[in-house]
Amino acid sequence: MNTPARNNFDALRLMGALLVLISHQFALSGRGEPMLVGDHSFGNLGVLIFFSISGYLVTASWLKDPNVFRFCMRRTLRMLPALCVSIPLTLAVIAALGMTGFPDNPRHRTNGSLWTIKYEVCCYALLLLAGVATRRPSLVLATGIFCCFVLSGAQVGTSFLADFGLFFAAGSLLRACPILRQTLPCLMCLMAGCALIRIDQTKLGLAFIVPPLTIAIGLRSWAGMRDISRFGDLSYGIYIYAWPVQQIGVALMGRRTPYLQLLSITIPATFALAAASWHLVEKKALRFKPDRRPAGSTADGAKSVPEES
Repeated sequence: MNTPARNNFDALRLMGALLVLISHQFALSGRGEPMLVGDHSFGNLGVLIFFSISGYLVTASWLKDPNVFRFCMRRTLRMLPALCVSIPLTLAVIAALGMTGFPDNPRHRTNGSLWTIKYEVCCYALLLLAGVATRRPSLVLATGIFCCFVLSGAQVGTSFLADFGLFFAAGSLLRACPILRQTLPCLMCLMAGCALIRIDQTKLGLAFIVPPLTIAIGLRSWAGMRDISRFGDLSYGIYIYAWPVQQIGVALMGRRTPYLQLLSITIPATFALAAASWHLVEKKALRFKPDRRPAGSTADGAKSVPEES
């Protein structure tokens, strides 16, 4: 498939970030989060979209240039600089407002969104191990998906890595096995997912629906959605700033403030910080990414595909 220079991935990541923000606004103001299906909230759907896209694009990066050092450097430059700015900046703003935290808010954590980062890094590490072992990690990742089900079903330790790893691995398989991205397999996955949800296998059903649907839309280039990329990838900035902005909003305005009024303040503030993070930190850091292979050259002989920025 010849992928256009501008695709829908940035728009999908932005949508995922907004789903998390909107869902968290309910929880952080002491309201119940609306559920999409079963016990999966709209915010959870946003996270699953992130992991699906990440699995696909990070695998594309590895297949394009299977070098351990450059792979690690790209992942580090994408995540760490903005995080190193956001944490002290958040703490400085909270201190400047005369707060020592959020003891009177329904939720007390300063930034409760960051807990998923360790699972993202674990997925990178598992992909790297699979890539080093096989150079084409599809078979290893297929085994990994099975192990995710076993771990999750047996409730060995935390199931979060199994849950998120399942969607990351599914996105990775969609990149490593192009046949899975064809129309018929995609439709079969969607039908299987719907059937599984009907018999209360919600997580497994979503794993058959979210990754293939997300990647199918992401690879397209639709007017309106593709134009989002002109503004940069604001999704990570929204992810690292939304929670503390919302916590400050609730602390200053009160938990009983109408939901839409809170949202009307926190969305513009978060977008402004996310835009500053992208243009002043993230975009500049990515200029230091190690050189990759020449355009069009990939480890598996496939044509170049979009890589995670």
